[in-house]
Amino acid sequence: MLVQLLTIFGIPWVAALTAVFVWWFLTGLLLYIVKKVDQINENAHYVITIIFIPILLGGCFLYWNTLFSITLASVYWSFFGSLLIWAWFELAFLTGFVTGPIKKACPPNMPNKTRFIHAWQNIAYSELGLLVVLLTMTFISANAENRVGLWTFWILFCARICAKLNLFLGVPNVNSEFLPSPVKHLASYFKVGSTSWFFPLSISLISFTLFFWVDKIFSIKSDDITVIGYTLLASLTALALVEHWFMVVPVRDAELWKWMLPSGIDKKKSVKANKKRISSEKIHGL
Repeated sequence: MLVQLLTIFGIPWVAALTAVFVWWFLTGLLLYIVKKVDQINENAHYVITIIFIPILLGGCFLYWNTLFSITLASVYWSFFGSLLIWAWFELAFLTGFVTGPIKKACPPNMPNKTRFIHAWQNIAYSELGLLVVLLTMTFISANAENRVGLWTFWILFCARICAKLNLFLGVPNVNSEFLPSPVKHLASYFKVGSTSWFFPLSISLISFTLFFWVDKIFSIKSDDITVIGYTLLASLTALALVEHWFMVVPVRDAELWKWMLPSGIDKKKSVKANKKRISSEKIHGL
């Protein structure tokens, strides 16, 4: 019975739904955690990040132990391992545990070049940390048979960079409803307005990557395990593409995670803040 149940995950559309669900659930869970600790005190943000270090270690364990195995289980575990590693760094960023050498809002009327430098200084440690992890994963995966986890992290990293640059250069639709207090000041570095030249470029790059994964899916035998790996990667890339379009299409993607808002006063504050919002930073999925 259990074996038959597990074979369901060998169906491509089930793999796609799994990727979407895990992305949605982990993003919501992270946002719920950081908003909850917002109600305690500043130290709680650091404590919760340290408490969740086993999640980071668990992700590393899954990634390492699936590098040289091509089975249905190893493909999924590799994918989940990278997501867990990414989730911890995202938590560390949202709690202010790993951000940058400065934590200051953008002064008014600052030139774009200076604004960029200040914005970078606010997030430098986080981005460099992710880059080091990515390069390390790439190095140890040089001769690996299973690279689903590696490409998962590459997709997340590149999508993150594209999203942050678009927010800095300008997009019409942004949302700070779920932005926790340790990083609320970052909203001041992002521009709300018409899209820049970088938006169509980033959309093109993500679309090309999605086409690449889809082409891989249809170019190999349907019963090949690697089809599931490419399906997971294609689904994650598609989510990154949708998130970028949410920056220009008047659709409230924040509704996807309404369930994570703490009850009571936080919901009331969220509604009031939403009505008064002029400019803000967009929260993205993993």
